[in-house]
Amino acid sequence: MRTYAFLLLFSTVTSYLLTRWLARVAGERGWTRNESSNDAAVPRLGGVAICVTCFAALALLWIWQNQVSQRFGASLPLALGLAGAAGAVFALGLYDDLRGARPWQKLLVQGAAGLALYAAGFRIEILSNPFNHQPIELGAFSLPLTLLWLVAISNAFNLIDGLDGLAAGVGVFATLALFLLSVLQSRSFEAATAAALAGALFGFLPHNFNPARIYLGDSGALTIGMVLAALAIAGSQKGPVLVTLAIPLMIFGLPLLDVSVTTLRRFLSGHPIFHRDEEHLHHRLMQSGLSTRHAVLILYGIAALFALASLLVVNSRGAVGPLVAVLCGILAWVVVRQMQYPEFSELDSHVRWEWRSQRTALRAQIQMRKAAIEFSQAETVESLWAISSRVFDSLDIDVATLEFARGIGNAPLGAPRALRWTSGSLQDSFAPLPTAESAWTIALPLRRHGNYYGTLRLTRSLDRGPFLFRMSRVVEFFSNEFAAHLDRIAESQTVEHRTIAAAGM
Repeated sequence: MRTYAFLLLFSTVTSYLLTRWLARVAGERGWTRNESSNDAAVPRLGGVAICVTCFAALALLWIWQNQVSQRFGASLPLALGLAGAAGAVFALGLYDDLRGARPWQKLLVQGAAGLALYAAGFRIEILSNPFNHQPIELGAFSLPLTLLWLVAISNAFNLIDGLDGLAAGVGVFATLALFLLSVLQSRSFEAATAAALAGALFGFLPHNFNPARIYLGDSGALTIGMVLAALAIAGSQKGPVLVTLAIPLMIFGLPLLDVSVTTLRRFLSGHPIFHRDEEHLHHRLMQSGLSTRHAVLILYGIAALFALASLLVVNSRGAVGPLVAVLCGILAWVVVRQMQYPEFSELDSHVRWEWRSQRTALRAQIQMRKAAIEFSQAETVESLWAISSRVFDSLDIDVATLEFARGIGNAPLGAPRALRWTSGSLQDSFAPLPTAESAWTIALPLRRHGNYYGTLRLTRSLDRGPFLFRMSRVVEFFSNEFAAHLDRIAESQTVEHRTIAAAGM
């Protein structure tokens, strides 16, 4: 533990001094990429201080010979793979901070870094059921799942880097959780790396907390996310307890929650997945009236709860682990509900509407299917209308009116006429028919093969509550099925009329 404590202290002091110097020099020389007038004077090079500090701290292990350094040296392939991948992502982020990179360029470099980590041995090869800890071999799914995990966590930390001190503070909680889990499992490589990174974040945070003098930038956020994701993989594949997906999911609970909410929200609203907006969790807290510091502290608390939950799962027995996982899911649900996203409110309303209307809508669908079969047996417009009356009743329609044109096909009907159906509830109670001020009406023109036969008007009172059916299905049924058989009857009337006319001649 003395080695880990030294790494933590060394990283903290080095990061604090290096960040302070870098913030001053970058501000004086204008090493910034301005995206708005609000952050014009604040450099985005915090990742430089953090990465340099981590490399310097871990380099000391090659000089300081003890049990920890020997175990660390035994993991040389992992160390080199992690250093190479982190260096590539850091270079990408630094380029983006100074010049700007496109989303596809970021994904390409992150994917290449993920492949390098996979080749070095950072692989998700085994998962386990959190209820019984039985191993599940992934086989061919190991590579895509590993790449998805690495890229997702890396971008998740970048997405939450929207308030002063947020990403760095959340990174502290995740790193400390990984450090403690590694120590409990006697994994020196992961523990030493986590200790160095935690110290670097501790030293950086005072300069990044509101009001920030330097930002983490993509060079910091993307690299931190990639390194932490790799450490979580290395730890989750060792030991009988940590062979489960639940623990790393809890450690990165807040970043994963934010990226999941953002992706689903943009999908529901039809926006591009990589389209920037100000609707992240931290933005919603700010929009509710909280100050930057208060919003960050609230999110710190959530991140701390997720990190604590991961530690509880490790030391749990029996049903405690699944219970903690369920409680974390409830916490995530409560957080999202409190943000009051319009997309999720509408999705919730849609699901509730579908659930409530399912049985009623099914009844109407059955009636329409039966009517479509019975239509073929109708020989007159009146019988066609009688069959349709059962459909009107299942749709909770108050009044249905069929207004004919002057003739059906080429068979004149004399004066215009109409058929009308009224809901039985209105007939039984002698209630007045709905008026234009208290009901809605749709008018469906009935056309077939270029012939116009009339208009079907459906009226429903506003007092009857919501209409629980897809209007498109109703329109399709009457415009197609009903109109098709009306056309058939009209043609038969036309033939009959011509036959009578010919006989009279």
